[in-house]
Amino acid sequence: MKMKKLVLIFICLAVLSPIATSAKARKSKKAKTETVAPPQLSAYDKLFQGKQTRSEKGLITLHDVEGRLLVELPISLMGRDVLIGSTVSGITDNRFMSVGEKHRAPMQVTFELDGKNVSMCKRRFDITAEGSEMQEALKRNTLLGIISNFDIKAYSSDSTSVVIDMTEFFLGNTPDLNPFPNRSASDPVRVTQSFRRELSKLLDIKAFEDNVSIKSRLAYSVSMSNTAKRISYMTDAPFTVEVTRSIMLLPQTSARVRYADPRIGVFFQHQSIYGSSKEKVETKYYARRWRLEPSDSSAYAAGELVEPVTPIVFYVDNAFPEFWRPYVTKGVEVWNRAFEKIGFKNVVRVRPFPTDDPSFDPDNLKYNCIRYSPSETTNSAGPHWTDPRTGEIINASVYIYHNIVKLLQEWLFVQTAAADPAVRGMKIPDELMGDCLAYVVAHEVGHCLGLMHNMAGSSSIPVDSLRCPEFTQKHGTTYSIMDYARFNYVAQPGDKEKGVSLMPPMLGKYDYYAIEWLYRPILSAQTAEDEVQALRKFITDHSADPAYRYGKQQTRARIDPSAIEEDLGDDPVKSAEYGLANLKYITENFNDWLAAEDVDYAYRQTLLSQIVSQYQRYLNRVLCNIGGIYLNERFEGDALQSYEVVPAQ
Repeated sequence: MKMKKLVLIFICLAVLSPIATSAKARKSKKAKTETVAPPQLSAYDKLFQGKQTRSEKGLITLHDVEGRLLVELPISLMGRDVLIGSTVSGITDNRFMSVGEKHRAPMQVTFELDGKNVSMCKRRFDITAEGSEMQEALKRNTLLGIISNFDIKAYSSDSTSVVIDMTEFFLGNTPDLNPFPNRSASDPVRVTQSFRRELSKLLDIKAFEDNVSIKSRLAYSVSMSNTAKRISYMTDAPFTVEVTRSIMLLPQTSARVRYADPRIGVFFQHQSIYGSSKEKVETKYYARRWRLEPSDSSAYAAGELVEPVTPIVFYVDNAFPEFWRPYVTKGVEVWNRAFEKIGFKNVVRVRPFPTDDPSFDPDNLKYNCIRYSPSETTNSAGPHWTDPRTGEIINASVYIYHNIVKLLQEWLFVQTAAADPAVRGMKIPDELMGDCLAYVVAHEVGHCLGLMHNMAGSSSIPVDSLRCPEFTQKHGTTYSIMDYARFNYVAQPGDKEKGVSLMPPMLGKYDYYAIEWLYRPILSAQTAEDEVQALRKFITDHSADPAYRYGKQQTRARIDPSAIEEDLGDDPVKSAEYGLANLKYITENFNDWLAAEDVDYAYRQTLLSQIVSQYQRYLNRVLCNIGGIYLNERFEGDALQSYEVVPAQ
């Protein structure tokens, strides 16, 4: 019996053993399968898995994921003040704009992390408050204005940044980044645009330690007409513009402001301040200027010339005609003379567009550039962008349009051909045209440095001094290059041979004075408020000398006849009589001067139109004196009066 039980047990074990072995094998195999299973992808990795991606790491990490722009924003940047600016990089038709132009002030934004979203918001910098209670009240009345909300696609693996999709922002028709220039309501030329999103695309991304840039191609259908002439130039024509948008972090340590003064011509911005100690809202005006600090304060205080901590560097477009380039450089570097007067050397520097630096991009806000435009526009410009908190200039540009040479040639002819035989042909001598280009560049760089037009620059010069060799060789035609004084139309036939200069100065007395007021460090002052009395006294001390008078530019009406554009001298009747005598001399002789070259009369027709315009300018300058009032901004103690009626005689 016992034997039967043992046999039965062995039989059972024999049957169950393969089953147990098989179960164990299955369990082992299952465990092995689980071990080699791939790890689950994170939300971050899923954004890029299996997709063609190019990434650029810098201040912000940018990802071009098959044509979509994913922006990886560090959480440390949330709440920081940021500028987003747009530059034209390429166009199909330069009747609307030119490469290098920046048609909108940069967007002043901050990014806020809010749950599942990142909000891009606009912050106001033009209003502030003193005291915790007022600051809290103001905060409730000036909430951040939300421009766009972006869903958070993922956090980075270390949770230090969030990824958002900004494709539609940079490939959309964002009004604050619109590449088309604003046109005044009085401009008869009308341009309408219809944005074509389906034809627009992301082109390039770049990232650096202090900024990033995104290049896009935007497509439009454009119509252009002239309402005054009832002419339609184009209807729904295809137009493509490539734009570079830069995202730049504003300095965490703001520059010291310098309070503006209405008695001197500098650009400014304002801020309204609510304070418990003040009876009313106080408005403060900050002068726009570069952050210019001596690299060695002790040497500077001892009267030595020192270099600035950060120089102002302009990069010159390699597209300029080779003949122009040295004169462009001359027009920039001439401002170093004014900075040397206040103890700085090598402040303004010139570099060609580098050809061996892959990080250089003239369309990036990091670089100040002087751009050449092959355009029929007869003009130039010198805009700048500032830190909205302080007025510190952070970027500047100069645009020189090719047809400025046409305008200069016509001005030279109608204003100086009577006195200068060199300009009586269809070709202006290279050196003379070069000096004119340098003058244009110097004027625009003055704007880049923060100086406004001073339309009173020539109004205190005795008219007959403009026929004096000694005076004109020293001062030219005006005391300020920021004036619209132009060329010496007072000089008569034979004056040039006596040594009379027919050109404006490269820099005048007023320009040195304005740079000193704007940029001289006051080392003894601990705060901007400590500087105010010294700066006010500086202007008052110069107020008795009319060479330092500032005449505001008049736009809608000409009330002050001493601050008129295109004028010369202190007596508009006398200077107009000299000018008219020259116009008569020119019209009597220009057929003989030009007959051999201008066989089809085309050039003479253009010049005749300019002669008529110049004649009208002379008449209008005289007419402005009838009922005119001399106007001055005046502080107590100044030598000038606030206003004076033009004497009847």
